[in-house]
This record gives sequence, C-alpha cells and structure tokens, in this order.
Amino acid sequence: MAKSDCFQFKQFKIYHDRSAMKVGTDGVLLGAWADIVGAKRILDLGCGTGLIALMLAQRSTADCQIVGVEIEENAYCQAVDNVAISPWSERVTIYHQSMQQFCREISQRFDLIVANPPYFERANQCRDQSRETARYIGDLSHLDWLLAAENCLSMSGKIQFVLPFQAGIFLQQQLLATSSKLCCTEICYVITKEGKMPQRMFDLT
Repeated sequence: MAKSDCFQFKQFKIYHDRSAMKVGTDGVLLGAWADIVGAKRILDLGCGTGLIALMLAQRSTADCQIVGVEIEENAYCQAVDNVAISPWSERVTIYHQSMQQFCREISQRFDLIVANPPYFERANQCRDQSRETARYIGDLSHLDWLLAAENCLSMSGKIQFVLPFQAGIFLQQQLLATSSKLCCTEICYVITKEGKMPQRMFDLT
C-alpha cells in the first residue's frame, strides 16, 4: 500500500485508497470546526471514508454516539474498516444506505448533523461511477439534503454543512422560500488567498 493511501491524524488513521474521494481540506475543516458542545448523538450524512465521523469522535465525550451514512459501496467498506481500527469503534456506526432512505426510516433524533455533500451539477457522464456519486449531486439538490437532515434533528439540534460559496448562497435563498423551521445562525467563509473571494462556506443552521 502506497504511503499516500493513508492519512495520519493525532489518534487515528484514515485509509482512502478504495474511495473515489480522498481526504481533503473541506472535510478536515468541518471535522475541526463543527460545534459539538452538548452533542450526545451526531449524524454524518454522506460520511465517505469516515473522516469527519472519526474527527468528531476524537473531539467528543465518551458518551457521544456517532452515526455515519454512506451510499457508495467502496467508501462505505473503507469507512467500516477505518472505524474498526480506530479507538472509537464502540461509539461510531456506519450504515450502507442512501441519505433519503436513512432519514425516512430512522426513529432516532440527532443533536448535530454534519455533511460535506457532493458539490457539482452533472454535466457529462463520469467514467468512474464511484467518483460520480461522490462529486455530483445527481437528482438531489443541496436543499433536499438539508430538508432530509431536518427530519433527523432533535428539537435543539444543529445542522452544519460545507459548500462552495455560490452554492451556499443559493441554498440560503432556497431555504427562505420553504416552510422549514430551519434558519442560518452562523456562516464561516473560507478564503484561500488574501484579497480573493471566498471559496467555501460553512453554514450552521
């Protein structure tokens, strides 16, 4: 196994050699910045290799349970393996389901829901189906993701997304046109170069 197939964190490793999308800055920032204060149940929608779920396990208290949901089979299998070799295998559970199915069927409610969802509208068919699933939003919009997450949220819970800047602006506009009780309480802009426009937006609802 090549060295680049593994990403070493303080207390755990993430293997990503079988996953279409590798460890990236967006996921690391969300895992580091997510507000976990008081959270006893955390849901990671589209958890990929388990990166964010394990970062939150590392940061949270021992009584916090974390659930990850991943539809793409290779990423799901890798997430299960990454959790198994981590110090928090008893606190993190990964499900192989679509986000919609999970949110329809689950009866539990979560104090914190995080997501680093696919970013791009599908233009041309991608040769790699796994990569297409990870990168392209397909038939579900970011608003669909947000409203599905709302169904799993506890009364005082929070949802935290990372999106491209323009997609984040559009999502806020869409949300205002719905009957959802969600509202944006905080935004963090990620500017990669001084003087440039933000590249990413972290929405906290």
